[in-house]
Amino acid sequence: MRTQAQIEQLIRRLYKELGSEPSELIQILPIDGGWDNALSYEITREDKTKTWILRRDMDDNNNGNIKASLSQFSK
Repeated sequence: MRTQAQIEQLIRRLYKELGSEPSELIQILPIDGGWDNALSYEITREDKTKTWILRRDMDDNNNGNIKASLSQFSK
């Protein structure tokens, strides 16, 4: 199980790998559980758009799916 710091670090690193500035991500929240057992994570960018990442992708180290989610910000 990952800690809040590990989850946030991974999301910010992958967002940076996409060529974006990690400081644009202003909030990362666990959905349907705590940091160690949430079903998904909601990420909010400074322009108030949101995207979601499944914990399953985190558990499976599926960075491709996480990057795909980070590329899909919507209002």
